[in-house]
Amino acid sequence: MLRLAFVGALILGATLVVYFEGGLVDTHNGGRPGFLDSFYFAVVTITTVGYGDIVPVATHSRLIDALLLAPLRFIFIFTVFGTAYQIVLRRFQEEYRMNHAVSKLHGHGVICGCGATGRAAIRELLLQGNAPAQIVALDTEPEALEEASALGVVTVNGDATREHVLKSIAIDRAASVIVCPGRDDTAVLITLTVRSMNPEARVIAMCQEAENMKLLERSGAHHIVNPSMAGGTLMAAATRRAHLAETLTDMLSVGGGVQLDERPARGDEIGKIPRDLPDLSIIRIYRGEKRYDMSNLPRIEAGDVLVYVAPASAS
Repeated sequence: MLRLAFVGALILGATLVVYFEGGLVDTHNGGRPGFLDSFYFAVVTITTVGYGDIVPVATHSRLIDALLLAPLRFIFIFTVFGTAYQIVLRRFQEEYRMNHAVSKLHGHGVICGCGATGRAAIRELLLQGNAPAQIVALDTEPEALEEASALGVVTVNGDATREHVLKSIAIDRAASVIVCPGRDDTAVLITLTVRSMNPEARVIAMCQEAENMKLLERSGAHHIVNPSMAGGTLMAAATRRAHLAETLTDMLSVGGGVQLDERPARGDEIGKIPRDLPDLSIIRIYRGEKRYDMSNLPRIEAGDVLVYVAPASAS
């Protein structure tokens, strides 16, 4: 915008100079050009077109053309072509940066949708210790991508339902994909596309309407989050006890004082009773298709997955 204003001021200044110096002649009628004719002469002269229908005849006019308009001509060319060059160079640099970043991606996380939910997921992934260069954010809205880019992650302007877009971010090497485009039908299509290109990636999808959760599950999503249900549950919990909602939110975030997490049972834990493990409050055990809650936790066996609450420093 500033360059455009500068070019406009350049042409206007040249127009005023050639109009008031009065040494131009219109070869069609032999008269002195008016203001619009002077504007026309300034434009065709500075842009190097020069049709020759208006010419300087007085000596001082020719000096002005040689000493003023000629330098302005070069300034105009450098300004216009410099802008175009910068645009092309910026695009080339962006493509190079993108290709270089993608070449290093392996086991990375992909965020499909950089709205409020997507950005919150990015921040949480960063708190979990994921490197920004191993997180790719996809969206079609430049504003959303700009906010995601401010978090330091790799951003790509593209439609996550398109195979060529997903291929460009090495979706076949991704470890996890968070699908939160803001529309359930789009989420289903993205999930289907991702699962067809990378069956091993863990897909977590956001679902706006509870009735569409089954559809997303059939599409291949490993876990479906319904913001309305989750938010409603927290709000209802807050009506019963003053600190429940805050504690639950704190437990889910890596930045909280306590950590809710899961991991496979370690070799030194096999055969032990869960309550005997120090600094680890196990609240659920998954054993194959079965799950055991706090009221009936069994002795730990090989292959068990422990869901636990522990101090953040111990997780």
